Amino acid sequence: MGQNIRLIRKARGLTQENLAAGLGVTFQQLQKYEKAANRVSCSMLIRICEQLGAHPMDILPPVNGVAHPLTDTPLYRDAQIVHLAQPRLLPELRRLSRAQLHTLLLAARAFA
Repeated sequence: MGQNIRLIRKARGLTQENLAAGLGVTFQQLQKYEKAANRVSCSMLIRICEQLGAHPMDILPPVNGVAHPLTDTPLYRDAQIVHLAQPRLLPELRRLSRAQLHTLLLAARAFA
């Protein structure tokens, strides 16, 4: 879990100090969470998710070493990377019509 907190924090461009301040803990305490030296309580997990704009499933480790089938796919991982880098992008894209998405894709390909 700690490694996932660290990855999401870094993807959001936050330092340990920034996130710790938002959580109301010291950066040393956050370091302990990220290194799995201290247990993360349920209430702290919720606060971390709120601060990072993440879903608990993004932070919690796989159950019995097995990832959820949906989340263990390249498409899901790519979407997660996009969401971490630009949290508002996917909701905005969902609002577009098929024709608008097609036009956007053509424009993106022109820049590639």
